[in-house]
Amino acid sequence: MMALGSQSEPGNLANSSRWQPGTPPEALSTALFDGLVVVFEGLGPMRRLVDRGRTILCEIFGTDDPPGAESRLSAKAFRGLALRARTEVAGDRVVRQQWGAVLAAVGYASSETWRDRIRLRVVPSRRDIDHARLAPLAPHRDTWGSRIMAQVNWWLPLYPLQEAATMVVWPEALREAVANNSGCWNIDEFKRSGGRYPLAPVATSQPDTDGTPVLIEPGVLIGFSGAHLHAGIHDHSGRTRFGIDSRSVWEPDRRAGRGAPNVDGAPGPEMWQWFDRPPAAEQPA
Repeated sequence: MMALGSQSEPGNLANSSRWQPGTPPEALSTALFDGLVVVFEGLGPMRRLVDRGRTILCEIFGTDDPPGAESRLSAKAFRGLALRARTEVAGDRVVRQQWGAVLAAVGYASSETWRDRIRLRVVPSRRDIDHARLAPLAPHRDTWGSRIMAQVNWWLPLYPLQEAATMVVWPEALREAVANNSGCWNIDEFKRSGGRYPLAPVATSQPDTDGTPVLIEPGVLIGFSGAHLHAGIHDHSGRTRFGIDSRSVWEPDRRAGRGAPNVDGAPGPEMWQWFDRPPAAEQPA
């Protein structure tokens, strides 16, 4: 199985490339919507973001090795700490500042970028730590839920990854229809369910091929179209995977109608309410 980031060059993942500083944002967006998975390295705010995320985890779990905390805690105790960590990372002022600086560094200025909230992804290896927010996500396209084809996804690990405990991507599926339940998934039902309704639309059958695992180092970021099919996986190592992910839309892309192809998503309203609107943007109709 080939992996992204396990070699000195990212060519192991079909249609991937390292970001070149100074790339105009229009060119970056166009490449992402065409299916390129972009690897971002050497961004100062990224290193500070990782350091801040690790500091929060160490404080909450009371250890210098948060990935190993699940081996000494009860399922109930781990769930409580993990959910607390998710809340603290999402609301942390330093995390938000550094994340805005990361987006600005690649060309998406805060004044014209729609920003989703920041999520701490916590995926324990133990199966008895059962919680919808702490489980690996099934194969899905984010655009099945948001219906915003100009959406870009961002993903980074806080600790080293393993091939059996990471995110996997199916780049070849960008233009191939995949059976899914986006037609019946309902955001209002999700809000009313109190966590008992699926978090997002997912594929209704497993892909025919294995996904490509992402094996980037902490401090490295990948960006990809929200229309890419991807999923989370975990192993039985006794160690938790911690990472941060978010989503954004560059306002000039929205205005210009740029975006990835929609090959299988059900029609419906675009979920702009999931994003913070930038000063330069008008509220979409």
